[in-house]
Amino acid sequence: MSKDRVAIIGAGPAGIRAAQTLLEHGVKACLIDEGLRGGGQIYRRQPENFQRPAKALYGFESGKAVALHQALDALTTQIDYRPQTLVWNVEGNQLDTLHNGTVATLDFTRLIVATGATDRILPVPGWTLPGVYSLGAAQIALKYQGCAIGERVVFCGSGPLLYLVAYQYAKAGANVLAVLDSAPFSAQCKALPALLGQPATLAKGLYYRAWLSAHGIPVHQGAHLTRINGDKRVDGIHWQRNGQSAHLACDAVAFAHALRSETQLADLLGCEFGWSPLNRAWLPIRDDCGRSSVPDVYLAGDGAGIMGADAAEMAGELAALGLLQDSGVTVDAVRI
Repeated sequence: MSKDRVAIIGAGPAGIRAAQTLLEHGVKACLIDEGLRGGGQIYRRQPENFQRPAKALYGFESGKAVALHQALDALTTQIDYRPQTLVWNVEGNQLDTLHNGTVATLDFTRLIVATGATDRILPVPGWTLPGVYSLGAAQIALKYQGCAIGERVVFCGSGPLLYLVAYQYAKAGANVLAVLDSAPFSAQCKALPALLGQPATLAKGLYYRAWLSAHGIPVHQGAHLTRINGDKRVDGIHWQRNGQSAHLACDAVAFAHALRSETQLADLLGCEFGWSPLNRAWLPIRDDCGRSSVPDVYLAGDGAGIMGADAAEMAGELAALGLLQDSGVTVDAVRI
């Protein structure tokens, strides 16, 4: 592989493990990430001069977060690591990048795309007002900047991130007025058999919900955000539940309906897509080692289907092993 130049887009769980696996086999990849310090959205790192303990930032996942950060720190001195670099286009075997206002191109021979996920947003009237954030953006403000998005915050939408971010805000001392979960209780009951196969995820979700209720934060099931009010910024919301409308005064709203895979680069690369009933989205097709329909392009992590951080780490390793195998490098068959 001496003539190969491997690029990895995304320094989250999948991208970091892919770079680590390649380095173990003597391949020094170019790891590109839009963020300043890597870790992905779930393990986003705070600024260096912030001293909040990992437990306060990542809760139950603090051990995994620290391990991943340490892995990245060990990599940065041995590979071509490019933080704060946006890949905004790809054509042929060239990536177009933007770093500190400077546009550049990067040639590659093999590529691992580990772009992660973004919030799934269903717009409502008023959603562009100042003071309205996605759940992911609200979490970034808290993790990376150490501040809340407002003084009276309402969280709306559905999915595990809804309860996690509301819990993180309340735990940090923010004034969380309410959590509006659009999923009715009956739908959550139907999902219970599938969740029983993921006991850790189920336990964490139940804990967040119980903690919020125990601390006096109203949680409304089957509640739909219908309008965000305000003139120059948010001053309240309207929502409905069981056919009844209600109003709640607030100065900030965070909302999203679960996560969606970030697939723009896979699309630009010409990867074949297929419908995923599980994710309810068109996703790039890949095999068990992340091989896409485009030769020498590999997909890993939530960017190819929402599976969570643990699965993303494994997918990153598998994509790297698949790449190595296709390059003629002998790899441990047990790991594939």
